Amino acid sequence: MNRRQFLTVSTAATVGLLAAPAVLRADSRPLLRVGLGPQQPTQADTYRVWEPIYRAVTEAVGADLELNVANDWAGISTALANEQVDIAQMGPWGYILARNRGNARPINVMLVDGKPIYHAIIVGRRDLKIDNFPAGAEGLSMQMLDVGSTSGWLVPTHFLTSKGIDPESFFGRYAEGASAAAAQMATAEGQVDLATGWDTHRNTMIRNGTISETSNKVIWQSEPLPNEVVAVRSGMSEDMASALQAAFVNLSDDIRAQLPPPYTGFEPTSHEPYRELEQMGRDLGVLRS
Repeated sequence: MNRRQFLTVSTAATVGLLAAPAVLRADSRPLLRVGLGPQQPTQADTYRVWEPIYRAVTEAVGADLELNVANDWAGISTALANEQVDIAQMGPWGYILARNRGNARPINVMLVDGKPIYHAIIVGRRDLKIDNFPAGAEGLSMQMLDVGSTSGWLVPTHFLTSKGIDPESFFGRYAEGASAAAAQMATAEGQVDLATGWDTHRNTMIRNGTISETSNKVIWQSEPLPNEVVAVRSGMSEDMASALQAAFVNLSDDIRAQLPPPYTGFEPTSHEPYRELEQMGRDLGVLRS
């Protein structure tokens, strides 16, 4: 069986953006095309949650909004690199790929409970017993997220290879391409032994009642990672990029209260916090010089 298909998942070989509603705008107002990664269980959910936030940001800079949601993290990275969107809210690895391929640049980092960090995790079935991870996981099944995911692919793959492990041959069944929610549910339902993800997402699923703390268990957690990023296309003017950066930081209390927990706001950022992740990509041979 194809290693990418032992879980039925929805991925996109191309950008695969959800069509946005038609935008009516005056000729004097610029149109900002915003792309989002698949943060929520469905594209429609992601659109519903984030539309008010981006509506407020674009209004603050005097622009109209066209909001699109990608099928996967790799898709949103490709869209930004190719300047198919002007702004993207994306995972750190997706940003690095877009920077490497199309000189995208970051303007803001997202805050989780007031902090610009999160952790990659590997979760296992609730009854799974591993005495020595990762060596003790040989032969088990592993579900990774798509290759555009920081915590779902880049960081755990780098960790495993640093231990001399080739994930594709080490695990009994190995697949890439699941959504974060599908991967969590797969371990909770015993479909797979192990799956990748990130703590913010798992905690959200627990808070929403989708899973419980005992539905699966965290087997491994990374060191702190720089959080999700808002990045802009290479060709955006510095004036517009600066205005957008300020608009995210200065969201009104009413709009900030609409951020989905545990997100609490945005702060300015640069490429510097993401250099370690960039080096991981070079170590794995994914990034060109």
